[in-house]
Amino acid sequence: MIDGIARLPEAGPQRLGPFRLFGVLGSGRTGTVYLGRGAARRGTRKRIAAVRAIRPELLRDRQLRALLRQETARVADAVDSPFIAEALGCELDSEQPWLAGAFVPGLPLSALVASYGPLPEMSVRALGGGLARALAALHAAGTVHGDLHAGNVVLTLGGPRVVDHGAALGRQAASPDGTGQSAATVPGPLTRRAEDVFSLATVLVLAASARHPFAGSALPTDRESPDLTGVPDALRAPLLACLHKTPETRPHPEALARALDLSGAAGRPAREWLPDAYLHEIHGRAEEARKLVGRGPWRR
Repeated sequence: MIDGIARLPEAGPQRLGPFRLFGVLGSGRTGTVYLGRGAARRGTRKRIAAVRAIRPELLRDRQLRALLRQETARVADAVDSPFIAEALGCELDSEQPWLAGAFVPGLPLSALVASYGPLPEMSVRALGGGLARALAALHAAGTVHGDLHAGNVVLTLGGPRVVDHGAALGRQAASPDGTGQSAATVPGPLTRRAEDVFSLATVLVLAASARHPFAGSALPTDRESPDLTGVPDALRAPLLACLHKTPETRPHPEALARALDLSGAAGRPAREWLPDAYLHEIHGRAEEARKLVGRGPWRR
């Protein structure tokens, strides 16, 4: 059994910007994520949202705040994909900055694999097809994910969804001292897109084998080769191509989607390709959130 949505702490916030909060979805290196409901911008309808209270020290740099606003607006306005959680808005200059996206009624891939083990090849192919199409949509809009990992892939009864598509915030939080990368040191767009493809492959290796291809490291050393122990033979060639040390040789997301999921299984209900244990947990999380918020049905 995977832990449920935590209650709001008595001393914690009850609201965050325009959002009323109902529970704690989780916490990470960028801050705490709450289940909330509200309208991110005036004139828009209230939405059930995942609202991240961002650690203020991550946003000291004015240029970073501007970049994060730009990325959030680009995803909200230019990205339309069933495999990406909708960006709702952000407020970065307040005493408690926040970033909101549409709530995805499901569970992170990382938690499901840890509890129930790896997915069969059919499921990994559908998952990979959905995630590759998500990256294709982001890249076509002129942005990248920048922090793709199994915790940012949420499985729902409707299929996979990519969340936390904030490359600027991800780079900032990943820095050991919290200072992140300056604009001068951020890789170019082609390299950043190739890094997304590399990260996608590490997610799929974990899904297929319950193992990280580089012994738990986010990035390999120059001499380190990926460990694909437990990965089905038919998946090794496309995943190795994505994990190639030369970014320019990695496949484009569109080609990867075709190689993994030519039939488009990712777009079909998850009951057709996910194991029953996964489906049971996902259904439980969706119902738990529905009862807390008292609203439904869920919308992308």
